[in-house]
Amino acid sequence: MTDKKTKTRKRKTPEQQLAELETKEQQLQARIQKKRSDGRTQKRKQDSRRKIIAGALALEHMEHDGHFREVLGKLIDTTVTRPEDRKLFGL
Repeated sequence: MTDKKTKTRKRKTPEQQLAELETKEQQLQARIQKKRSDGRTQKRKQDSRRKIIAGALALEHMEHDGHFREVLGKLIDTTVTRPEDRKLFGL
């Protein structure tokens, strides 16, 4: 006859199982929220980078094209209202 070792596992109560599942759910929700936040952060960084590049191109183009300088200058003058921002453009 073969001697079988029997493992005695303590079964969890339904309440314990539920608590364990709720804990896992909370952990998963936290991971989902983190991923969403990371995605928004990445989009903001990309948007800022696009604005920097577009702004640099516009400022460079202003130096070479008088009509563009005049049009963009008027746009900046009429839309930029914060005093500290206006100072950046010499307004």
